[in-house]
Amino acid sequence: MPELTTHSEGGSWYGGGTDVPDCDLAMRNAITAAFADFIDAPCLECFPGLREKLRDKFDSIEIDCTDDECDKLDGRTSGNTILICVRTRPRIDAVLLHEMVHAVGGEELDSEAVEHACFNGSAATLPFGEDWDKFRDETDELNDNEIERVGEFCIWNSDTGEVWGKRTEGGGWGGGDPVKGNLCFQHDGWIHTYTDGGGWL
Repeated sequence: MPELTTHSEGGSWYGGGTDVPDCDLAMRNAITAAFADFIDAPCLECFPGLREKLRDKFDSIEIDCTDDECDKLDGRTSGNTILICVRTRPRIDAVLLHEMVHAVGGEELDSEAVEHACFNGSAATLPFGEDWDKFRDETDELNDNEIERVGEFCIWNSDTGEVWGKRTEGGGWGGGDPVKGNLCFQHDGWIHTYTDGGGWL
């Protein structure tokens, strides 16, 4: 069970208040159910090592449901705290998964890819706006190929919209070289062409 951000209610200047979770009971139940629903889902099999990291992280993560920026955000990860602003399922599920991928070291590419693999057609949103720049700026090229970007858990081809799970080969102190694993999905909404002169079309 995750920890919950709390606020104090009651009491006075001299103390005596009661700590109350920022997430009400309905949200706490929805978050617990959301994690139970996706943690064993087949979609996570495409991303080697991710399921175990998510399972380990859930017991130590802190979750908040109240923030001044919630009118502009679906969610956010800051350090070991996840903010969930959405209030309906299955969007709660998708946002929780997205933010937990960040919490275990994933970049925006990883979080968007995992969200799409698990919730395309129901609650996932396609990449847009600043997502494309983050996909490139936060990742490395695969084998000096600018259009194939390597995240923590996946590899993306910006010209074809293909996303593969990331495996490593070789090993040693450096941890091995990234290689494409299984194809997780291919989607036209993930095509965003990069020009040799620099910049995205």
